[in-house]
Amino acid sequence: MAEVLFDEDERDVLGETINIAMGKAGAALAQAFEGFVNLQVPEISSVSAADLLATRQRLEKTYERISVLEQEFFGELAGNIAVIYGPASYAALRDVLGFDDRDGDGRKQREELLLELGNALASTCVLEIAALLELRTGLRPPRVVAFDVPSAEADLRLFGDAQAWSGQTLQIDIVFHLEAHEVPFELMIKVKPDCLPAVKRTLAKRI
Repeated sequence: MAEVLFDEDERDVLGETINIAMGKAGAALAQAFEGFVNLQVPEISSVSAADLLATRQRLEKTYERISVLEQEFFGELAGNIAVIYGPASYAALRDVLGFDDRDGDGRKQREELLLELGNALASTCVLEIAALLELRTGLRPPRVVAFDVPSAEADLRLFGDAQAWSGQTLQIDIVFHLEAHEVPFELMIKVKPDCLPAVKRTLAKRI
C-alpha cells in the first residue's frame, strides 16, 4: 500500500498554499516577461522512486527530443527542480521573445535562453512556496543537463538521485504556456523526504 504523506486537512491547506504561491509567481513572471507566461493549476502528488521512473518513461513518449534544466534548492525546504523543454517549446520561446540564434554560437545562445526563462520560473515558484510555508530556502545556480538530445539519452539525467530514496516524497508538477502558444513547458519540483516533517509542522499551524 502506498504511504500516505498528508491527511485530507493537510492536503487541502498545502493545495491552497501552493495555488496562492503560483498566483503570486504568475503575476511576477507576467511582469518580468510582459505577460508571456501562463501557469496552469499545479498538480500535487506523493511519489516514490518508482513513480519518477514512470515519469521518465512518459517524457520519452511525449518528446522525441528534449532539453532539461535542473536547479537545486536547499535549507529547511530543499529538493530539486527540473524544467522540461521539447523542440516545439524552444521554438515558441524563441518566437515570443524575438530571439535570433542564427548568428554566433547558436548552441550557447540557445542554452542561455533556456536558462533565463527556466531560472526565472523555478526560482520564483520555489521562493513563493517557501515564503508562504515560512521555511528558509536558497537556490544553487541552474544548469542545463540535457540539450536537444533524444529523450531516451536524457533519461538517466532526470532525477538522478531517485534510486537513493526510500518511501515517498512530495512532487509538484506545473505546466505553463507562452502567450498565444499552446506548446507546453513542464516544471517539476520534488521535495527531499527529510524536509517533509518541517512542511507538516507548518501545515499543522494552519489547520
